[in-house]
Amino acid sequence: MRKTTSRYAKIAFAATVSLGMVASAVPTSMQTALAESDEKKMLHVDEKVDLKSDEAVSVIVELEEVPEKVALAEAAALGEKLTEKEAKDNVEASHSAFEEVLDHVASPTEYEVERTYDAVFNGVTLTLPANKVEKLLDYEGVKAVYSNDTIELVHPIEEKGADEPVEALMAESVPHLGVTDMHVDGLTGKGIKVAVIDTGIDYNHPDLKAAYQGGYDFVDNDDDPMEATYEDWLESGQPEKNLDGRSYYTNHGTHVAGTIAGQAENDSEYAVLGVAPDVDLYAYRVLGPYGSGFTSDVIASIEQSVEDGMDVINLSLGASKNNPTYPTSIASNNAALAGVTVVTSAGNAGLDGLESVGSPATSALAISVGSSSVPTTLPEFVSSYDVGEETLTGDLRVLATSFDTDYTTLAKETFEVVGAGLGYEADFKDIDVDGKIAFISRGEITFVEKIENAKANGAVAVIIYNHVPEGGHIPTYLGESPRYIPSFSLTYEQGSEIAALLAEGSTMTFGEMSELVVAGDVLADTSSRGPVKMTAAIKPEVVAPGVNILSTVPSYMAGPEYIDRYEFAYQRASGTSMASPHVAGVAALMLQADGDLTPAEIKTRLMNTAVPLSEEYNVFEIGAGLINPKAAVATDMTVQTTMNGLHVVDGVLEFVSDHTGAISYGMLSTNKGNIRERHSLRLTNRSSEEKTFTVDVKFHAVNGTLPAAASGVVLQTNKKVTVPAGQMVTNNAFLIAPKTTTTGLYGGYITYTNQADENEVYRVPFGTYITSEVVEPFPIGHVFQDEVAS
Repeated sequence: MRKTTSRYAKIAFAATVSLGMVASAVPTSMQTALAESDEKKMLHVDEKVDLKSDEAVSVIVELEEVPEKVALAEAAALGEKLTEKEAKDNVEASHSAFEEVLDHVASPTEYEVERTYDAVFNGVTLTLPANKVEKLLDYEGVKAVYSNDTIELVHPIEEKGADEPVEALMAESVPHLGVTDMHVDGLTGKGIKVAVIDTGIDYNHPDLKAAYQGGYDFVDNDDDPMEATYEDWLESGQPEKNLDGRSYYTNHGTHVAGTIAGQAENDSEYAVLGVAPDVDLYAYRVLGPYGSGFTSDVIASIEQSVEDGMDVINLSLGASKNNPTYPTSIASNNAALAGVTVVTSAGNAGLDGLESVGSPATSALAISVGSSSVPTTLPEFVSSYDVGEETLTGDLRVLATSFDTDYTTLAKETFEVVGAGLGYEADFKDIDVDGKIAFISRGEITFVEKIENAKANGAVAVIIYNHVPEGGHIPTYLGESPRYIPSFSLTYEQGSEIAALLAEGSTMTFGEMSELVVAGDVLADTSSRGPVKMTAAIKPEVVAPGVNILSTVPSYMAGPEYIDRYEFAYQRASGTSMASPHVAGVAALMLQADGDLTPAEIKTRLMNTAVPLSEEYNVFEIGAGLINPKAAVATDMTVQTTMNGLHVVDGVLEFVSDHTGAISYGMLSTNKGNIRERHSLRLTNRSSEEKTFTVDVKFHAVNGTLPAAASGVVLQTNKKVTVPAGQMVTNNAFLIAPKTTTTGLYGGYITYTNQADENEVYRVPFGTYITSEVVEPFPIGHVFQDEVAS
């Protein structure tokens, strides 16, 4: 359970520090933009909004008074007396004052207050004429105004790029993390409250029914956070799919919930056991039909989660804005300050490269999670084809399957093969594939559509060959579904040769089945990357399994004929949405093991004990690396530093102290000469024995980070550190760069290896952006800073 008193007691705050001491800063060009923003008193309205129009617009207004839960946390940390009533009264007074402001800005018939916030975000959502928005900022007590933007779930990836490897199965992801061993040891998340802020949950699913404890629906404003169902769609009169191909009925929140809290109670061989099956699961629905919603509802749900006493919040959703002061990021920061561990998905925009991370994953105090794979085993066959007068061979690899497929029965079976073009419905009109294998080229439409069209026309199996020369096998595994028939991939070289010779009566014979073991621990191409704009902070902090993850879904996702038949209510999905709940579940296990852990300690332990992936990546792509849950729970060491993350408090842009397991040196300038920047690491040894560590520093020049040696950039620190039992020591790390340093990103890892046990290793990622531009401090008033490690 969350123990707010013990957590707050570990935090101390200072009112102000000199701006000259602040490391995080921005180049002059960005400084100017921020200064202009400050002059407008934090007006953040979408540029598409015509502020001279009288058309109604929905905005979020932030008030200057500190939110109730944050005020209580600050007072506790400072040893000051502040009752809940006093904190609440202060916030209510700010709302009463704002009501008077509204009456001066617009007439009561022109505006409508839609939501109010007071716990982790102080303000309101309201609708009023666009030409009245700027007037709000003329009044004391109004901090900022934001557009009430559309928020979407971080959509699962349906078809991946040709160069992405085949990746994880849920059946392997939990054991791969070592979590099943933790269950045996009694760590199951019992007594920990976890909130899933998403599309709702199908709480009737047998794997989730006992875990579900309640929640709220911010879309329909009631206490029934059920997903948008197939029946809801039938009654709505709306299109089944929107222009983006997203269905009216949803399943995302149920999938996320299964990864966290699945109890494997269903009478199905695919029943899902989650990372923390004994948690108290709560659902807060903020994304409605088609999987979209509004920023205002996400803020409201974070508030409600804190007020309901949640210990962990999972946010597998976001906006594309790489902005550390976006409203959902501010609310996430405040939830963490109130003692709640916030876990967010980094996003699925990784193909856009660096700086693709979105909000709220940009939140300084949240744990942002990228997506990686695990090793898996797939069936494959050597097949032979009698096409015309020739016999050709091909290596078949499983692409998708039905729930009842037994691949061992296919060996040495022969079927007629019929070419079906690209697999469109029209491609089947003039051919007969009933009882035969449909031979299809990849491209233009999804794999699922190709398979479903073949099944609808009576095919017993599908072979889809790659359309990319030298692209190898199609790099995906769709998983199991009643909608599928056995489906296989072929390479372009094999498939195009066979397709060119296919004629009536061509046949294919399956050879003996073998198994292909596909290497894992590879970063998904789609996983969003850092750094965070404005601060160059390292995000995500860690990665977790998030590709082809099998989890729970509502029964209607198998098709309308399967409604309420939960034995088939499972689906595979890929994305950081699937990675984040693995970390949320692990956070619950950590809290069960030690209920006094703060959000900062949970983040630091996860980062310190993370392990490298199988390929080299830079720190802005994977943070500290792949989570290692058993080590995160068992460790008696932490290596922590305090960074200045951006936040908004009392009407101004400020720093919030981020106690974390990474060093973000921020943006540094060579404009005035050589750089020598210091950060301190606190090594805390909670064991009963002294420990001596060998310290190693390595820069990683890969995927957008520059080679440090070429520019003379170095990181200097002690080569050996001894930490007495039960004590903490400080280890300084100096980043040194000459005036001639090439502009760009630099980063790597400091590793601490116990000289008495080389298996005890702790990783600390570090990074910076170096520029020759003039760098100025952020245009902020005072800095909100911790003085004591948490």
